[in-house]
Amino acid sequence: MRNLRITLSGLAALFTAILAAVLTGQTASAATPFKSGVYSYEDIGATGSISVAFNEKGEIWFHAFAINEDGHSAELTPEGGKWIPMKGNTFSYNIKSDHWDYTLTGKFDPEYDMLELFDSYNAGGSPFGMGMGLAAQYRHEGATFADSKGYMFNFVDEVTAVVLAKGGRYSGIIEVPESVTINGEDYPVVGIGDSAFTGNYDVTEVRLPYKDQYITPGAYWNSGIPYDWESLEKPSYVYPDKDLFEFVTPNDQETEYDYSMNNWLIFKQNVGRLFFVRDNSKDENAKWGCYMADPSESRGIHYELRTYDVLRKQMFRGYDNYDIIALAADSKFAAFHEFPSFSRWKYPEPEVPLDLVYEQELEKKFGRKVMYSRRVAQLRESNRAFGMVEFEHKGKEAMVAFAWIDYGEITATYSIKAEFDPNEPYSIWNVDLEEYGTPEVISIALDPQDNPIIWFNHPAPESRNILGLRKVGDKLVPFSEDHWYVLID
Repeated sequence: MRNLRITLSGLAALFTAILAAVLTGQTASAATPFKSGVYSYEDIGATGSISVAFNEKGEIWFHAFAINEDGHSAELTPEGGKWIPMKGNTFSYNIKSDHWDYTLTGKFDPEYDMLELFDSYNAGGSPFGMGMGLAAQYRHEGATFADSKGYMFNFVDEVTAVVLAKGGRYSGIIEVPESVTINGEDYPVVGIGDSAFTGNYDVTEVRLPYKDQYITPGAYWNSGIPYDWESLEKPSYVYPDKDLFEFVTPNDQETEYDYSMNNWLIFKQNVGRLFFVRDNSKDENAKWGCYMADPSESRGIHYELRTYDVLRKQMFRGYDNYDIIALAADSKFAAFHEFPSFSRWKYPEPEVPLDLVYEQELEKKFGRKVMYSRRVAQLRESNRAFGMVEFEHKGKEAMVAFAWIDYGEITATYSIKAEFDPNEPYSIWNVDLEEYGTPEVISIALDPQDNPIIWFNHPAPESRNILGLRKVGDKLVPFSEDHWYVLID
């Protein structure tokens, strides 16, 4: 999802002239000589945007949003997706209640690609409260436009194609077009962009005309599109070659693979497109397992991560290729999930123990005394964390517990027991060791119910143990487990 934003921002300077040529005089109809798309502003202490579309009658639809540094926001869309008539270069929309009478007026300045919004209301004040309003001067974002249905699009791929984008007039069943026309030029619609339907509960289904169209991770997050964990293909674990370009996942010879399926590589909070290269899972001469010397000889499904070197370095900073296990998720699975940024990267953030209050709570819950603990990962934007403790051994039995912590409270746990040699009473999960340390979290996703899904691996010199946990009620439930042998030869 990041690479679309980076692509657009990185190309902005280079393609300003091209975009200007493409978008100059853009019309949704002969009656509307104003640009559709997204207009935005950023001021001291506040930011805002307004999505604008015109229908074939020259009427306008909009979605306006602004937020200040205190977190107070204003948001307005005509009720029921209503189209508003234009009067010259202005439009006006009014809403009333028993307490206020509010009008938003917009004035286009096509010469400077500007849209100025004005607030007016009676003594009852603004419906948004806290002194918030939408009044400001908004400038058109050159890479965006809308069609006459109100669907919003962003240019991608060096301005040769578009994706369906956030901010459109979306409801019910969305029929994604194969192409759109602007100023007489046809542009292929190659996919659904970043967060296109996030938070839109009016959207109930999305139909793609052909398989090659991709769906960006998070596009369906918290939307009205039905979600079924059981029906979705779970991500596969993949590992890279030394150049971090080719990735391979071991594949059962009996498994049929859909070669047209679009996939996303997920590592930590980073996401990039994967492209199928070959399937040598039936090659008996290929090596099975995590063959670090030359992954291209490994048996399985092979992909390429075709992205800019700067993004590749950002995705894997601090890691060598033999440290990395990532995920390959198909478009449909990734579309329903948010992948929030989190600590801890391998570097530079150190391993730290859990707070004593959490250790004591887990001791009480499981009736054992904590020997070691670690805070394995934490979401950056909120006080939500994933922790691990190893309890003191009992006889020949060792035990470890994982815990999900929501805003200071342990809300779900999962425990594992194992036999061990009492003559070697060290941490069998390496919770206390810096050399291999605690399990490395590969990714954390949030499902549409805001429950965490955690993929992690426990590296050791000769093998890798893969485990996934998802929060269901007050439990962390394992959903995938694998064991790879690392082939050194």
